[in-house]
Amino acid sequence: MRGRGQNNFINIPEFGVRVYDALTNIKAIREQHREIAQDLVSRIESGRLLDVGTGPGRLLREIYLLNPNVHLYGLDISSAMVEYAKKGLLDISVDIRQGDILSTDYPDRYFDLVTCTGSFYLWDDPVDCLEEIYRILGNNKSAYLFETYQDFDRAKVRAAIKHNLSKEGLIRRWIAPGFLMHQLSMTYKTKQISDIIRRTPFADCYSIEKVTLGGLPAWVRIQLTRRE
Repeated sequence: MRGRGQNNFINIPEFGVRVYDALTNIKAIREQHREIAQDLVSRIESGRLLDVGTGPGRLLREIYLLNPNVHLYGLDISSAMVEYAKKGLLDISVDIRQGDILSTDYPDRYFDLVTCTGSFYLWDDPVDCLEEIYRILGNNKSAYLFETYQDFDRAKVRAAIKHNLSKEGLIRRWIAPGFLMHQLSMTYKTKQISDIIRRTPFADCYSIEKVTLGGLPAWVRIQLTRRE
């Protein structure tokens, strides 16, 4: 069975990590992380927060800048990405580990908030991954997944991409639109996201809201709450 792309990141070399970081270090994505951090900090004053698929750790830094009282954790499937993130976050207190959200070694009900940005659509076993998030999430606590979706308004998204890249360098303006549209084509439709969630313990307590992040009107905020 062909995977959705998650395993492509497991053995990414350090050079690939640096290329990824350079290509995604644009104003619109930096603004996206600031907006997500503001959203999350409005929901948690203290406690433990896990960022799944943390990548270079940009979101963790933005959260720290807004509220250093939150205990930050990051999880990424790539060991090279984890080492890169650790080096970039040496000045803040953060626990970053290499691992797969399909199965972690965190204790039951350990986190006060779990978040993820742009990784859900890559998971080969999304139902099992959401069940693991349910296991490690505290009672009456929520996970917030920020994901792009496939049934977006193409005209609005293309216009937003053009605007967002207008002041970027030539190489980014040339490469980024095709890369982003390809990524969007791989994501789920909103109904498919709902269908997946309904097969998990979050079935009776979730919401999916369309939002604009970093000027791009192609995102949803998925809230999943553990009730017992």
